[in-house]
Amino acid sequence: MGGEIVMSIWKIAGAAIVAACLAAGSVAAEEQTLNFRLVTKKISGTVMPVANVEGRSLSAGEYAGVAVFEDGRIAYKNYVIMMDIGKEEGSYSGYSTYTFQNGDSLTLKFIGGWGGERNGGDYEVLSGTGAFEGATGGGGFDALKEPWADANLFEGQFVLTLAGS
Repeated sequence: MGGEIVMSIWKIAGAAIVAACLAAGSVAAEEQTLNFRLVTKKISGTVMPVANVEGRSLSAGEYAGVAVFEDGRIAYKNYVIMMDIGKEEGSYSGYSTYTFQNGDSLTLKFIGGWGGERNGGDYEVLSGTGAFEGATGGGGFDALKEPWADANLFEGQFVLTLAGS
């Protein structure tokens, strides 16, 4: 009789372990692609010529703007950027935070450049809050032709892996 009780306990424990494993599997990560258009404007910055290198300068700046996503959401973007500017090409890197109207945010690192075929760059997710807490992934962006002298237009995409709930 004692052996039957021990066997029943092991069966119950085994069933509990299987149930826990199945429940953990339902917390699967979700992939989400967010497409957007973005308008930005320089807030502050400085440009410094590089000594003894004709046509080369370095720039640091702070920018802000608004992104409109395909699903109708709107996010405020602020970012800092460092640029290495040449006569017909250049490169840049920086850090961006997109804050959505509900307070959720994504902070990303970006690198990119202009010249040749592309004027754009790539994102890497650093952190997120709210629905983006624990998000990983990246994305990209490209500059678009626009009629403004003091603003920039971009098209971009985030490809995120969101933590399961």
